[in-house]
Amino acid sequence: RFGGICRRGARAIATGGRRTGAAYFLSFIRARARGREGCVGRGMAHAMRALARAEVTTSMGRVRGTSPAVRAMRARARANASATTAVEALEVVGDVEVIRVSDGVATCVKDGVIPNRGRALACFLTQFGDFDSWELAQTLVDDMERLKGEGVTVVAIGIGSVEAARSFAKRTRFPIENLYADPEAKTHAALGFAPGLGRKGGAFEWIEDKAPFVNGYAKLLLMCAGIGSPGTLPAVFGGYFGSKDKDQIFVEGSNLDVPAIRKAMKLTLGEGYLRPFELATLRLNNMVEILNNWEELTPKDSNLLIQRGGAIVFDDGKAAFRHDDQGILGYCPAARLVDKALSEDPAAPPDAVETLHLAAATRKAYVDDIYTSISALEKAKEKNVAGEDLTGKWRLIYTTGTKKVAANVNKTGGGSYFPIPAVQSFDLNSGRIRNGIYLGPIKFFFDGPFIWREKLNMLEFTFTRVSLALGSAGPWSKDIDDGKWDAVKMAEQSASSGQGNVEKGKASKPGANPFFKFVYADDKCIAARGRGGGLALWARVGEPETDAQE
Repeated sequence: RFGGICRRGARAIATGGRRTGAAYFLSFIRARARGREGCVGRGMAHAMRALARAEVTTSMGRVRGTSPAVRAMRARARANASATTAVEALEVVGDVEVIRVSDGVATCVKDGVIPNRGRALACFLTQFGDFDSWELAQTLVDDMERLKGEGVTVVAIGIGSVEAARSFAKRTRFPIENLYADPEAKTHAALGFAPGLGRKGGAFEWIEDKAPFVNGYAKLLLMCAGIGSPGTLPAVFGGYFGSKDKDQIFVEGSNLDVPAIRKAMKLTLGEGYLRPFELATLRLNNMVEILNNWEELTPKDSNLLIQRGGAIVFDDGKAAFRHDDQGILGYCPAARLVDKALSEDPAAPPDAVETLHLAAATRKAYVDDIYTSISALEKAKEKNVAGEDLTGKWRLIYTTGTKKVAANVNKTGGGSYFPIPAVQSFDLNSGRIRNGIYLGPIKFFFDGPFIWREKLNMLEFTFTRVSLALGSAGPWSKDIDDGKWDAVKMAEQSASSGQGNVEKGKASKPGANPFFKFVYADDKCIAARGRGGGLALWARVGEPETDAQE
């Protein structure tokens, strides 16, 4: 019965939007609250597939299936990220009372918790039984002495009781003298950190008023499935896949080291990079520890289970850098916080070209810096873009995905490194484009014509053929020309010849077809905004490969 409820909810999401589908899921949750189990696993599987279908898009396409509540949540988060320019964060949170875990004494934040002189790193942790809090605290431990030696004060304020905080400190080995407890998450509310799904200011905020029977545990399960929790599923999958571009976790002598696991992984997968399943193994260890001590670690108010946190680097009491967690596993990496805390000017924007080159070559630039850099180049009056620089084969490195994002250097843009080999070729000599996905022996690609509109830095294109190849077999191709490109060509020919009218057919205006509007191009990388509003970065990998070369 309950599997059927989830399947109907899934179909409703796919056809009528998330708000419509949510009613079905609330029925499921209400029933489960009465103690019934039903076909939960199968139903949730249907639900997740429907959610995927509801938002299926290309890496630079338009948004589909994003609810107004989610868009509002993202807009508020971007506003919060820059709110300190109007009202300083320390002033906002100064009168909030927290509890010093080392001795149980309550004190206001302004009374020495976060100093108003010098450099300070303040981590506003999620609740003490949350993956985010554990991972951030565990990885930050190894840098505590270094930060102290450089004169940086480190403060962590977590959600929960003093007893929960002490248990947390014991299990993560985070210094108890640097830890404070905030039983009601008042600091998080004052600073405007994301409240989580089904709460005022978060995705599906109407649940709080119209479905008060949905408790924090149900909301937490939905967020763990990626619903109302941006970035969670990619972060989860990344824990299984690993990355050649990231550092290994189990390092001898580190706070996270588990000798038996480290040695086994070295024998089977090598070392010197983030091995497949390495991060997932850390999370499994943490999950076992958390679940075995759940009542001890978690807050009494179940709605605080989903409250998100963030981090702020203060310079003489002023917020110089801020990160807002948007979803589960959306915390700021400890390495980035340490870099910002020790930098000469934490508020300084990154060098745009240097950041893009680093990302293209090593994938080690922080994604927020990539967004900031592309946005800054987009805002520049003079664009470093020449049509001849686009000719080549380019691998997609980074994308903000399918949502329309604000091109504002001071707002959080997010985005992520693209996980699979997606390659595009542009050949200005032939006016042909190829866009393909390459997974081992499988090659799936599209070919078509494009027009380079130099004055607009715009490459407008369409695809007229789709092809599939398996190793040396193929490719098998099919024409998909819809005839609309003729209108684009007529418009271009008319403009090029100075004619005022086109005798036959209906000319298409620039931008009527998919396009990339380039903001930067050189021999190492190119960056552009797509028709759907997303930003993307590609790295050069060779000479163009299109049907013109075949």
